[in-house]
Amino acid sequence: MPPDTPLCPYIGAAVELHDPEHPASQYARDYKRAVAARLADTAREAGAADPEQLGEQLALLIDGAAARTRVLNADAFPTAAAIAAVLIDNAIPATAGDDRRREKVSR
Repeated sequence: MPPDTPLCPYIGAAVELHDPEHPASQYARDYKRAVAARLADTAREAGAADPEQLGEQLALLIDGAAARTRVLNADAFPTAAAIAAVLIDNAIPATAGDDRRREKVSR
């Protein structure tokens, strides 16, 4: 994502509207919850030990990377992707097949 990419419109709406009960604020909140829920569903399918936590962590990384990219005019997504990889590796237990592959790579 290029550094000049606009800030997420849902975050922008929530920041600009100071009334948390405004319909647009509520829609933004619902959308952000839905994104985290979709990520949690994917984490659950992948066998994550705590899929809701992983979904929230990944959603936070996405939003944080988007904001830092915009504010700092620098691509924060590669760093977010590296953090996401660690979170995912720690959240999803390795299978026996994965362990054997790791042993072959480390030799």
